[in-house]
Amino acid sequence: MQDQAIVQLGKLQLSTLGNKKPYELFIQNMFPDKPNYDMILAVFLLKSKNDDYQISFDKVDILPVNKNNYEKFAYRKGSARGGDITFTTKFGDIDKKYNTLVNGQFKALVEKLKKSVNAHDFKVFSTVYNFLIVKENYEEVKSQLSTVYETLSKEQKLSSGLSLKFVINDEEFYLADFVIIQQILSASGTEEKSEKYNVVSEGKNQVCSICLEKKEVLHGFASPFKYATVDKPGMVSGFFNQKNNWKNYPICTDCSLTFELGRTYIANNLSSYFYGNSFYMIPKTLISKDLNKLKNATLRIKDIYENLTKDGQKIKQREDYIWQMIAEEETDYFNLNLLFYEENPTTKAIKIKLLLEEIVPSRFRKLFVEVPTIVNSNPLYHNSYSIKKELQSLTFNFGLLKTFFNESFLDIVQKVFMLKNISAESVYAKFMLVIRENYNKSQTSDGYVEMTYLTVLKAHLVLAYFQHLRLTDYNPNFNLIMEEIKESSNTENQKGFDPSKIQDFIKGNNGFLDSEAKVGVFLLGSLVKHLLNVQHHELNGGTPFEKKLKGYNLNPSDLQSIYHEAYGKLRQYESVPLTLISYVNEYFVLNVHKIQKMSNNEASFYFVAGLQFSDKFKFPKSEESK
Repeated sequence: MQDQAIVQLGKLQLSTLGNKKPYELFIQNMFPDKPNYDMILAVFLLKSKNDDYQISFDKVDILPVNKNNYEKFAYRKGSARGGDITFTTKFGDIDKKYNTLVNGQFKALVEKLKKSVNAHDFKVFSTVYNFLIVKENYEEVKSQLSTVYETLSKEQKLSSGLSLKFVINDEEFYLADFVIIQQILSASGTEEKSEKYNVVSEGKNQVCSICLEKKEVLHGFASPFKYATVDKPGMVSGFFNQKNNWKNYPICTDCSLTFELGRTYIANNLSSYFYGNSFYMIPKTLISKDLNKLKNATLRIKDIYENLTKDGQKIKQREDYIWQMIAEEETDYFNLNLLFYEENPTTKAIKIKLLLEEIVPSRFRKLFVEVPTIVNSNPLYHNSYSIKKELQSLTFNFGLLKTFFNESFLDIVQKVFMLKNISAESVYAKFMLVIRENYNKSQTSDGYVEMTYLTVLKAHLVLAYFQHLRLTDYNPNFNLIMEEIKESSNTENQKGFDPSKIQDFIKGNNGFLDSEAKVGVFLLGSLVKHLLNVQHHELNGGTPFEKKLKGYNLNPSDLQSIYHEAYGKLRQYESVPLTLISYVNEYFVLNVHKIQKMSNNEASFYFVAGLQFSDKFKFPKSEESK
């Protein structure tokens, strides 16, 4: 993790905070990736009477929360065992949350206030606590909270907060208005950096791992990122002694504050999802201490996120949009570290799944603009499929990679970003895995299954993308000069294949079909599709030859058998397409020795591709033929 880069972000934030009080630096936005969410408030009315307060429970209120007002709820994430730092917490599991609030946090706070000189806060919180420990009052508040919880949608239940509001002599108070809460936040932001799990971990007069300077005090629990849990003995070096955790990750007091500010800024403004994977985007200038350029970079990225939030419904391929916008930067004055992670919901420890370091805007431009523009220009993708009867053009996006590399998506993302070689065989294997799965589903399921044609078209586009990035080996100089074949009769024109269409396709897709062997297998697939069409017509919808295709799990020897049997069947039906069979004989039969060297997945893929693209090569049907 680029800790220095995060600290620089923290320094930038510190310079913009102006007159913010120290405790405010430690308040967190409960749901930083959501522009708006709800805070469920238990509202209590307090009226002065003599030297005491009269109290009543008023209602449960719902208040919208955004980046401009979240601080007044004084939320700061705590531990799974002890609850959050203040009363404000994520809504859900009313029995557990409410019990922790009343019998755990309230009780502890009142005990703490007994020892303080803060008479006002003691009087308020002790009054509320004494009210809540009365069973009927406890149950009334709990019942109303439960009622409100049940009215929330599923999404609201997962993204709402729970807090308290006090109306004292007709004046509203939220948690952040109380001195004791401010003190708790400040203490949490400093003391917890050295003390956790009832253990103090501090080093003295040692070098900080971030600023690399010798400091008087080094904290052992100061990192705002939990890369591993340190409450388990096996997670700590120093012979399992948690007191020695500062040796693992020594952070000084100054860096701990800017580190947290940087992490908070990233969580609030520079975090998102990329096809289901959470990631942080961490900007870094070429000169590490250039805060002006860092400010420009962060503002640019923040603007992109805000546009995405504002116009998200209008933006196609949202996941790619952010990086397409970064690609518009004309110079590489900054770079980005992309950290893909998985967070443990219980311990909040981060498991780093992928870290891409120092990706400059020109790399984004190459991956998300320049190469996609080139490959998308192939007319094969234009108006190639329909959604709700409206024609759509297929264009490249990283979602296509997820279609075929779902289980190893981040691995393939890394190879693409780093321009590392991807073996062609592994690509064919992924293509065929999806094609076979969809084919088998189509034979056994009544639900939606993507058309094999569209799946093959997507595979064609992915392969073109890899080839233009030089990630997958191929022969870019392949140029097949095909012999002109003249049709023998008008009958052939009506039922046959147009040689110019076949030639144009091979010429226009010479990266896809970059050898005579591939051309041969591809054209054999087209021949078999012609046979299936003939059988469908002759046998009232039946296509018995399809069983010989083995669910598209073919090897080169299978293809030879398919060729002989398909040719025999077409002769039997008196429907041999002369143009196509001539090309098949020239490029399949004469290249059998080369085809035998193809892997099963490669042979299957080009055969299925020919099967799916076959109808593109036919003469237009005449009215009489129709």
